[in-house]
Amino acid sequence: MVSKYKKGVSVVICCYNSTARLYKTLKALAHQIIDKEIDVELIVVDNASTDETATYAKEIWESFNSPWHLINTYEAQPGLGNARKKGIVEANYAYILFCDDDNWLSPNYVTDAYHILNNDSTIAACGGIGLPVFETEKPYWFDEYAESFAIGSQEIVRENGKLLCLYGAGLVFKKEVINQLDATGYKQFFKDRVGKKLSSSGDIELTNSMVLMGYKLYYSENLTFCHFLPKERLTLNYIQKLFIANGTDGPIRNLYYAHICTGLVYKLIKNWYFHLMLSMFRLVKYFIIPPKKNGRKIYFLWNKAYIKELFAIKCNYKGILINIKKVANTGQPLLNYHH
Repeated sequence: MVSKYKKGVSVVICCYNSTARLYKTLKALAHQIIDKEIDVELIVVDNASTDETATYAKEIWESFNSPWHLINTYEAQPGLGNARKKGIVEANYAYILFCDDDNWLSPNYVTDAYHILNNDSTIAACGGIGLPVFETEKPYWFDEYAESFAIGSQEIVRENGKLLCLYGAGLVFKKEVINQLDATGYKQFFKDRVGKKLSSSGDIELTNSMVLMGYKLYYSENLTFCHFLPKERLTLNYIQKLFIANGTDGPIRNLYYAHICTGLVYKLIKNWYFHLMLSMFRLVKYFIIPPKKNGRKIYFLWNKAYIKELFAIKCNYKGILINIKKVANTGQPLLNYHH
């Protein structure tokens, strides 16, 4: 299959009241070192902001005199998932890069990601390593929970040498793969962050789906970016809320692994009653021996939210499994651009 999109990269920044965060993000993009054969555009999605995000983005971008074309677009429906979908629709190039409004990409990020995707038709998406930049002093507990903040290595979720997911910060993927996914009739479950809700499983779901389609994911430590962490996110109260959100997303996330992974336990959780039994066992186990230091309360809240959601989806459990299975082995490798 030949991609119908022009060679190049569409960088998508989704914004909600982002004027306080955008300057360094745009500055890092303006200083990208781009190979001459690569066309790039910048898409700023204003997601129902109440400040002057769009105007500010345009003024700052023009001050850098970047040759990239800026597209300012608006998404009225709140939520990161809705904003990202808008960015995908607006994108004119074959490869799309999700750059959060608090991500400062290293100078070669766009070019290196382009070549990773362009040189292998079996790779659907690639990601890099986030490096924390703290507004205040790093909390004593942070290193234990760094992966919850899109920080550090993405090598932690593998099976038989196969990478199973990537986080959304700095994610670069092929637009044509999204079209193939949509053609299956598959419906995404997770809406990502909306208002104060901290769900952040949309990127995991998207990349899980790519693996299920038959594509590969690629992680490179050469793709680095700084991830700014404001003081509001550096509290135990915030991490507890984050874990509650992740616990709520947990049952459906694990149903993706039930289709991707070969382990017996993952196969057995396709049965709701076994899934519940396993969740109750884990609740007790983690209360006695928490997986992380100072984690007893955090993992209790995570497990509580997980079990609550498991009951909430009981009636639609088979429908969820059918929806996920729709995408299995539907990928069609794309012919890449060579010059």
